[in-house]
Amino acid sequence: MSEKIEEHIKELEERLASTVPNKHTQRSINYLRASIAQCRNDLVRIASSKKGGGVGFGTKKTGDATCAFLGWPSVGKSSLLNLLTGGNTHSKVAAYDFTTISAIPGMMDIEQAKIQLIDLPGIILGAAVGKGRGKEVLAAARSADLVLIILSFREDGSIRYEDLNIIRKELSDAGIRLNQSPRRITVTPRERGGIGWVPHGEQIMDKEEVKFLTNDLGIKHAAVYFHDPNITPEQFIDYVMGNRVYIREFVIINKSDLMKAPTPPEEITAKIGHDHWVMVSALKIDNIDMLRHKIFQENNLIRIFLKPPTGDADLEHPLILHQEDTLETLCRKIHKQFVDTFRYALIWGKSAKHAGQKFSTLDHVIEDGDIISIYLRR
Repeated sequence: MSEKIEEHIKELEERLASTVPNKHTQRSINYLRASIAQCRNDLVRIASSKKGGGVGFGTKKTGDATCAFLGWPSVGKSSLLNLLTGGNTHSKVAAYDFTTISAIPGMMDIEQAKIQLIDLPGIILGAAVGKGRGKEVLAAARSADLVLIILSFREDGSIRYEDLNIIRKELSDAGIRLNQSPRRITVTPRERGGIGWVPHGEQIMDKEEVKFLTNDLGIKHAAVYFHDPNITPEQFIDYVMGNRVYIREFVIINKSDLMKAPTPPEEITAKIGHDHWVMVSALKIDNIDMLRHKIFQENNLIRIFLKPPTGDADLEHPLILHQEDTLETLCRKIHKQFVDTFRYALIWGKSAKHAGQKFSTLDHVIEDGDIISIYLRR
């Protein structure tokens, strides 16, 4: 069954690659994209329904954030995990492929936060459709807050950047969108009337394209709202499919001890496509502390210190939240009843204009290092 779907996807992708984009072929291109997306959904569903599928190795999320190590076999994931967690794991290390055959979790302590790191088996071609242990690898990756993609220098001093593109494609095929945000779209089904479209701002697609694409996705009658400008066909397809996850990506280049000549950072940034990367050597224990801090920063974590109304602030045990979190988020983390009984908060720190500023609403955005006293209604 899955083999036939894979063959059909290949045929569709070949047709898509051979179609020259223009206003006359756009409907056909969108139809092919929708068909490919639906086929890939079927493949992921089939892979996940097999024995042991879709469980992500049964690894329970814990800590303040979870990061998944993904990479080709033998790039040094296990060595890095052992270094970052101070050896508090059982991740096997050896100089041959496929050493790790199951998920190995470990906990990294950094900046008073606890970050769970999961060493996953080396990803292979076809992981998105369940080949190898791909279904478990990708299921674990889908639940992560940050994907750490590991590349490494080879014996000849080069880096295979194409491995990065292969991993990204496998993740994309499994519905994982790296370094993206979902677009604001609403589709309200109705019994009749066809497709009605309400765009906001300048759009890439016109009314007819949206109508035909919506029909191609199996929706015949609906009100479609584009709340953001310039929504692409792929983004609309992602919304309708509904099982996409959006995760940040950080790239680690290991085995810098094999580098033959210095590589300009600008060249690496251009090859990767962004500057969220770091170069390390697990063998030489080089730049490992930098990597720890980068992982903390990439998770957008902040530390909040609580101060009892009649006592001193607890500076030893902060609550770990995320950037852009509000007083409401903080109250929910303490106890859900704090939201219903909230009166006001006093804040000392970056988010306050002066020490002990009073805030009577829960929508105030808090910042790293804030000291907060919360007062409740009796």
